[in-house]
Amino acid sequence: MRDKNFDADLLKTLNDQPMPAAPLTDDEFARVLDAACAKLPKAKPAKHRFPWGRIAAAAAACLAVGLGSLFSWLNRGGQDDYVSLQSEQLNKYAETVESTAETADSPYTLTLGQVFNDGDWLRISLMLTSEDDSLAGFNAIGPSEDAVEKALQNGGGQYGTLALDNGTELNGGVTFEKRDDRTFVTGINYELFLAPDDLAGHTATLTLSDLVACNKSIVETDGKSYWHYDYADQTPLPGTYTLTFTIPDVSDAGVRTMDTPVEHNGITLQSVRATPAATKVLLSFPAEQHWVNVRLFTEDGTELGHERGEGGWWTDGAWTADPADFDHPEQCTKASYDYFAAVPENCHSLTVKVYDFDTDAELTTFTVELP
Repeated sequence: MRDKNFDADLLKTLNDQPMPAAPLTDDEFARVLDAACAKLPKAKPAKHRFPWGRIAAAAAACLAVGLGSLFSWLNRGGQDDYVSLQSEQLNKYAETVESTAETADSPYTLTLGQVFNDGDWLRISLMLTSEDDSLAGFNAIGPSEDAVEKALQNGGGQYGTLALDNGTELNGGVTFEKRDDRTFVTGINYELFLAPDDLAGHTATLTLSDLVACNKSIVETDGKSYWHYDYADQTPLPGTYTLTFTIPDVSDAGVRTMDTPVEHNGITLQSVRATPAATKVLLSFPAEQHWVNVRLFTEDGTELGHERGEGGWWTDGAWTADPADFDHPEQCTKASYDYFAAVPENCHSLTVKVYDFDTDAELTTFTVELP
């Protein structure tokens, strides 16, 4: 789509620039973009006329390249802050949308950059930009306390709820982080695995209002699962922003699976599914076994961040949330699934460690080979 609508010279020049294998940092992104723009061929306008069309197209192409790299920037390494469902390759497979929302009497624009659907998670990236320097003194943007409270009162959802045309609502948290003085970005992760139906093709609407700019700092953290923040200098931002888009089809691009059950010490690893969006580990274990905690490691020993888990039962060869339909639910085999950060594409071996939820004793370890 961008080949038809944006400056071909700029796109070609960008493709010719040396790109690092790892996700681009801010400095690398700026270097590549500046180098490409500097190499654009000079237009020869007629006397007293200016190539506004070409300039606009080049600017649009620059914006498109920026929007197409949001996931890469959000998932960059070396951060002290928490990154939800970190993924090195999500940027590679996500669809670029480029849908914008503006509001009257406000210098700010909200843009939907990228969308990815792996069937379990809908992941989107957003960019909020300012036409002036009013945000330069802040490092984060998020909902006001009143907005969060209102969302909780309206059905217990989070601020950032995605409303679908079939009445379904998906919950997701919103916190923009600073990319530069005029640009703030965020990623929102929506839990499709909680929805009863496939939501691909449905129209989704996201409305953000009552935003505040602030200076966010970490008060206390263990660097893994506990984060306590302070939000200083809270300043309200004007405007209500509404974005509408179609949920894309479930993508199988970049998906790797292990679906041959393996049993050890009474616990069965039913499957592992690694997608560009997340990694799912599914276990089953005897009814008398306590619930379990799961940790996941790559072949070099790096632990992948745990996002969330769900306990249930293993019946008829599948996970189920409620065994009430069965005559003796207390005899049902237990099961749990856990979601982790995405497995890097160059990793082909995982270690799954299972611990007793009550005692923290290690119960078993599995080694998983991925294609």
